[in-house]
Amino acid sequence: MKRLVADTGPLLHLHEAGALHLLPMMGEIHLPSLVLAELRAHAPALWPGLPPIWATSRVLPTELQQQADAWQRAGLLHGGEAEALALATSLKADWFLTDDAAARLVAESLGLEVRGSLGVVLWAAAHRLVSRSEAEAHLAGLERSSLWLSPRVRSEARNALVQLFSADE
Repeated sequence: MKRLVADTGPLLHLHEAGALHLLPMMGEIHLPSLVLAELRAHAPALWPGLPPIWATSRVLPTELQQQADAWQRAGLLHGGEAEALALATSLKADWFLTDDAAARLVAESLGLEVRGSLGVVLWAAAHRLVSRSEAEAHLAGLERSSLWLSPRVRSEARNALVQLFSADE
C-alpha cells in the first residue's frame, strides 16, 4: 500500500465528483490538521465529526510547521498545501496529492511524486478498481466540480481512459 499525503484540493474535488471512496483503495492517507480545518470550512457536511478511519490526521511538529510557515511567508504556497507538503516530505510519502500547480512544482522540486484528482481516477481505472463507465462518470464529475480543467487536460484524460480500457474490448 502507498503512503499518501493530500492537501485540501483533491479531497474536495473527489468528494464533489462522487469519487472520494477511491482514496482508501490507494493506500494510507495522511492529512495535516489544517487540511481538515479547510475541508470543514469548504464542505462542512463532508466530515462533520471525526474524519473517516482511512484518513489519519496529523499535527505537525514544530520543525515541520516552521518549514510550512516559511513556504507561506515566501508566497509559494497556501496554508493547507504548505502543511501537507511538509508532512509529505517528513513521511517520505509515495505520493503527494494536490491539484495546485504551485504545490505540484514545489513537491516535484523536493523529489516527491505528485498526483491530482484526475490522477486518482486514472490510477483506479488502470488498476481496474472501477469499470470504464464508473471512471467516465468520475471524470465527468470532476469536470462539473470546482476543479478547473483546461480543454486539453479534459481531452487527454478522456483519451487515457479510452486507451486504458481498449485492451478489454
